[in-house]
Amino acid sequence: MTFVASLHQKFKTSHIASHSYIYDLSAIALLLIPLTLSNAFAVLLGHSLNLLEFKEASNLFFHLSNLLINIYPLSFCIIAGYYLSHKTTFSSASFIIYSVVLFYLLSIESGSLSASFSFPNNPLLALLSASITYLYCYRFNLQQLEPQSLDFSSRLFKHVLHFFIFISSAFFLSKIMVKGINYFTALIGNINADPLTFSGGLIYQTVLGLLGSIGVNGHNMLFTIKQTIYAETQQNIADWTAGEASLHIINQGFYDAFLSMGGSGNTISLLLCVLLFSKEKNHIMLALAALPLVLFNINEILLFGLPIIFNPLLIVPFVALPILSFLITYMAIFSGIISPVSNIVDWMTPPLISGYIAMGNNVEGSLLQLMIIIIGIFVYRPFYLAFAGKYALHHKSAITNTAIEKSIFQSLLNSARSSAASSLKHSSAQKRISHMLHRDGFLMHYQLLQPVTKNNAISFEALLRYQDSAGNLCPPTFISDFQLLNMMPMLDKLVIDKVLTDMQKMKLSEGQRVAINISVASIEEGDFAEHFINRLKYFSVPPQWLEVEITEEAILSGNAHLLNTLKTLKAYGIKIVMDDFGTGYASFPHLFQYPFDKIKLDRSLLLGASTPKGKQLYQLIAQMGHIADCEVVAEGIETEEEFQFVANCGVDKIQGFLIAKPQPLLFVQQILKRKGMF
Repeated sequence: MTFVASLHQKFKTSHIASHSYIYDLSAIALLLIPLTLSNAFAVLLGHSLNLLEFKEASNLFFHLSNLLINIYPLSFCIIAGYYLSHKTTFSSASFIIYSVVLFYLLSIESGSLSASFSFPNNPLLALLSASITYLYCYRFNLQQLEPQSLDFSSRLFKHVLHFFIFISSAFFLSKIMVKGINYFTALIGNINADPLTFSGGLIYQTVLGLLGSIGVNGHNMLFTIKQTIYAETQQNIADWTAGEASLHIINQGFYDAFLSMGGSGNTISLLLCVLLFSKEKNHIMLALAALPLVLFNINEILLFGLPIIFNPLLIVPFVALPILSFLITYMAIFSGIISPVSNIVDWMTPPLISGYIAMGNNVEGSLLQLMIIIIGIFVYRPFYLAFAGKYALHHKSAITNTAIEKSIFQSLLNSARSSAASSLKHSSAQKRISHMLHRDGFLMHYQLLQPVTKNNAISFEALLRYQDSAGNLCPPTFISDFQLLNMMPMLDKLVIDKVLTDMQKMKLSEGQRVAINISVASIEEGDFAEHFINRLKYFSVPPQWLEVEITEEAILSGNAHLLNTLKTLKAYGIKIVMDDFGTGYASFPHLFQYPFDKIKLDRSLLLGASTPKGKQLYQLIAQMGHIADCEVVAEGIETEEEFQFVANCGVDKIQGFLIAKPQPLLFVQQILKRKGMF
């Protein structure tokens, strides 16, 4: 434990930094458990039916297993892409497209396509593709493409440009990667070491272990060397059978039977170590899911699930145990304790059975395998416990002990449901808005604002309404659809044009104005003031006839453009109004910080004036408005008692059903006509 503790301390900093990666890989592997278990079940059924001599049925399940094995890397890429997309602002669907395209490019160029189905078959490239996509999206802060947005065309162009750059970069990366692989393969191939000798075999096994620790299938990369080993083993066994030669100590059966039990790294020992000593429920669940495959020497679940790859603690026994197994097996044969390996075994033959077959149907092979597996358990144990302890400590503050094995599935399922519900909601809103815009049923109504003291300085607030095909007037509930789709700037521009069109039919005198409500999204745009002023010029409407109403929310957002926008509008002659004052957190200093000409006291303040303190507060806020040199309007006046109260508080104007409800343009024309102004 002293060595492990020292090693653990040495890697402490890098281990903490990489823990998010380790957790992410574990989560992704858990999401793939249904696929891996289905594959294991197909393998078991295939072998069972084969033993029962149902050859055709057995072959069907083996074919299914082969299909699932080939689907695994592509599924891994998709799941990793979906998982990592939630760490960015990019849509999951687009993220997955980027990842899969990159995965195919890298696989095609590197020759990593399965011969049977032409699927990419390298899990490391799958992970690499999703990770590169994440880094690209994070670096360039790619945003979700929204067809409903006003700047859709420019965003679409940016997305096309980004995708082209990404694909081009992926293509050149694949070319570089292929050259790197070829160079590395040639470099290893040029090492003057015969894998059928003691020293050469140690070097060969070390290289296999190091490649496996970064997710590269060493047998595929060193395929030429493996072919040589296989051919020389066949020849040696044939010569031995003919009595012309003795068996070599090291041969193909030596490597397959004793150095790859449970897959590279003799990971069957790690799996049993987890089942015997782990207290991490998600690790136990992962080991149980991996067990059927590990029995047939397929260890991708453990390799990418714990994970082992790029894990500074588990890499050590992963590389060291096969070397130790090499030494034990070699010494056992060299010393004559057991006979040499006399058969080549299929790499998927389960441990213990493979040893029995490799030694010429001799149980001593199985016993040697059992001894190596037990030794391996205790080799892995200190490293695994150090890793598991750090793993548990890292997550203790964030999740409960039982959360990992179920929350990964649940959170992503909830995310998927939420995403689906959100998409449906967006789609429904888009359809409603599209229908309304095509019908052009939007129209403006105007509500009168009456001075408390009788004079002609009336004004109006423009309010948007929608008239359906049956002629029914709909309240502005549709505004929430525009907000959901981030289309408020477009709606505001529509309202501005409709109000200015109506105002061409009005003749207002000095002091008489029409107020237009402007959303936070519009007022925070840097070019809003320029657009608004240009529309006034286009419709030839004098700026002194206009007011712009904004809410407290705009003030509290702290947008850098807001103050300049308001100053520009005011300098042009447009009055600035704060709507619903008193409903949020806007304070007295805000009245001096921004160039307001008018504040409107929300009805909620009036409803709260049923107590002495409430009345004093209402009066105080009205006085604050006057101190800030603002005209004060009382909203929501519905009774004579309310009118008398707000009048006594010193407000300048009132607005509410007591004097008028929102009415169409004809109402405004009649009011102005009665005052002799039309």
